[in-house]
Amino acid sequence: MTPVPPPPWHEFVRGPLVPVALAASFGLIADRYAGISLPTELVVAVAGLVGWFVGRNRNAEFATLCLWGGIAGLAAAHHHTYRHGFPPDDIGRVVESHPVLVRVRGLVDETPVVHHSTPGHGFGPTRRMDRAVTILAVTEVRDESDVWQPASGRLRLSVEQIVGHADRGAFEAIRVGDEVEVTGQLSRPSPPGNPGEWAYAEHLLDERIRGELRVAKAEDAVTRLDEGGRRFAVLTRLQSFFTNRIDDSFPPREAALARALLLGDGSAMDRTEWDAFARTGVIHVLAISGQHLVILAGFVWWSLRIYGVRRRRGTLLVMGLVVGYAVLTGLRPSATRAAVMVVAACGGLLLRRPVLTANTFALAWLVVLMWNPTDPFTSGCQLSFVSVFVLIWGATRWFAPKPLTPPELILAETRSVPEKVLRGLARILYVAFGITVVLTLTNAPLVMLRQNVVPPVGVLVGPPLVLLTAVALLAGFLLLIVGPIPPLASVTGWCLSLCDELVKFADELPGGSVYVPTPALGWVVGFYGLLAAFVLLADRRIAFALLAWSVLGLIGLPRTNGDEFRVTFLAVGHGGCTVMETPDGRVLLYDVGTMAGPDAVRRIVAPYLWHRGISRVDEVFLSHADLDHFNGLGELLRRFPVGQVTMTPSFALKPTHEVADVLDAVQRRHVPTRVASAGDRFTAGDVAFEVLHPPREGPDGTENERSLVLRVTYHRHSMLLTGDLEKSGAQRLLGLPPAACDVLMAPHHGSRSALPPELVRWSSPGLVVASRGYRADPAIRPADAAGVPVWDTFTAGAITFRSNPTGLTAEAFRTGERIVVRHGR
Repeated sequence: MTPVPPPPWHEFVRGPLVPVALAASFGLIADRYAGISLPTELVVAVAGLVGWFVGRNRNAEFATLCLWGGIAGLAAAHHHTYRHGFPPDDIGRVVESHPVLVRVRGLVDETPVVHHSTPGHGFGPTRRMDRAVTILAVTEVRDESDVWQPASGRLRLSVEQIVGHADRGAFEAIRVGDEVEVTGQLSRPSPPGNPGEWAYAEHLLDERIRGELRVAKAEDAVTRLDEGGRRFAVLTRLQSFFTNRIDDSFPPREAALARALLLGDGSAMDRTEWDAFARTGVIHVLAISGQHLVILAGFVWWSLRIYGVRRRRGTLLVMGLVVGYAVLTGLRPSATRAAVMVVAACGGLLLRRPVLTANTFALAWLVVLMWNPTDPFTSGCQLSFVSVFVLIWGATRWFAPKPLTPPELILAETRSVPEKVLRGLARILYVAFGITVVLTLTNAPLVMLRQNVVPPVGVLVGPPLVLLTAVALLAGFLLLIVGPIPPLASVTGWCLSLCDELVKFADELPGGSVYVPTPALGWVVGFYGLLAAFVLLADRRIAFALLAWSVLGLIGLPRTNGDEFRVTFLAVGHGGCTVMETPDGRVLLYDVGTMAGPDAVRRIVAPYLWHRGISRVDEVFLSHADLDHFNGLGELLRRFPVGQVTMTPSFALKPTHEVADVLDAVQRRHVPTRVASAGDRFTAGDVAFEVLHPPREGPDGTENERSLVLRVTYHRHSMLLTGDLEKSGAQRLLGLPPAACDVLMAPHHGSRSALPPELVRWSSPGLVVASRGYRADPAIRPADAAGVPVWDTFTAGAITFRSNPTGLTAEAFRTGERIVVRHGR
């Protein structure tokens, strides 16, 4: 009778580094989220280590607990110092929130990455820009007396250049390690302006960066003082050599994929290409990960064994190659984890000693957090360790072939060779797709939390993509090492081309990817806690609890705002998007666009809606046919079902391809449309909408003069949404009977010329809101608005109004200011 193997938790109990890794993790979490001071963390660390040293020969259990506490304190202090410990001359200490012109010198600390503008994007900004980004390690700064002073710290340097400009290649000569002098605008990274928005400043702080240096033109603004330093010379030359070899071996499209796959350099791929891989749940096949290192290590190991290389020498070669490749591709957390585990396994072979996998896993975690204690809080690191944990201690056990009984062995012997081959292939397909399903379900909560997408199609295309990229990896590695041999280039190119076509096909399948609201963090933590318990304990009762917990989180609760009508003016820059949430759970948008292009939907609008638990938009009102008010509709339709689009009579008549494209997108998704004009009235539950402008025909002039003006009323409170209303349109509105309101949207993004005192007197608002960007016209002041308070989204961030039977309140997300707006009349 075959003995039953012990559950996985036995292995983890035997690993001495497992509790150390858990204690260190606890310390990281405590410092990041509990706000513990550095002195307290150091006291805990010293007390714990002293307690361990004193008690190790007296009370082993007490000493062990002290040791774990000391390690937690050390990890917390390491995280705190890494993230908040800066020397007195750090450049971040003098950075202002507003841009200031400075001259600094420093060393280029990372390989510059060029983000190419997407060509031919119909809804993009008026000037397409390429942007080169790198990290500058500051050494000197020019002070006010025009004297160079020593300085330190790291800045994110970005150089923007117009596509097609004669000087756009000036920055391409800069390499890692070069000493440069830069003249640019220095500012502090902006905090999020809207709920749910990515905390960009916090992300940079995790990289010890507290300032951004922006350059509008590389010529004369970025000057190389000295060529690359010695510490980067070999690495830089290798990266440049391999990049050039890839570019010379493939056409541009395949070269971009090959650079991402082999070198972790995704700069040649645009945002739309990356998004397709992310939406289909197969971004891991391109991102440098443990899969790459395992394939490389396995291929090299078996190749060396075939050619008769001695085990010891082959093991050393594999170790060196894996570590070198991890360094070459940037020591990403997943690659570091794989490198540590491969090196540990090779070390066991060299020393002829068994290696405990759980101990190696814990060691990899400790190495990652020692190298960069903020990495464990990134989604890539979390997905890598979670996937490997489930794969090693769960999937390998769940999909292991069952031992055959004697009758089954006899039956197997009688099968023909073709039948055995078919059964073997069926077994491979079963395991491949089964593991893909397991890992997709395992990663789903984290992907939902970070990317708000569930990609069912990833289960279908995942196994063939892994096979294709594995072949491309092996052929590509050989091509990098031995040179651009035609067969190697052909095999790699064919595989990458097939990958590209397969991802495009999967991305276009209806229901292939589903966008979902952000799940509760507590639910995600509970899911992974139950998952870990199920994998380690192998108890079916926990599996049922995990299933029930998953269903509970996915079903959720129906949205309702009680008796509250909630209106949020999002901070989208120079553009507009106002989100209205009715008490009965309906969601309506007034405009969705910005001068920066439709990417604002991905960065701002969609995250806000998901943050609010919104998965459907009932109606979108488009104020007029100017690009900065509607160019996000296509991206919104991709992410949310929309019940209806309402537009002005002249919207569809504007003869631009952008208008035609957005109308085509609405038609392709079978979204009903309607035209609204003066006199129309709509309702959404207890919320009433009255169209004050424009009439069915006219007025003459630009689209601004025909902007949709809505008076939105809930109980005693009302607000006036005006779009870009100006000139003859404003004069027509002022000719109507006065319409008092509590909140007035300043027309044309707060331009002083678009808000005449007559409009303020006509509407008698309690508060004026201007949706503007940094480069918009000077903000209107209370004096310009006849003494009425003025809030703008650039300064205040998202501005939320909450109307209920007791009153109307306004809250600014960025400044935290809250006021009570006077009752409507």
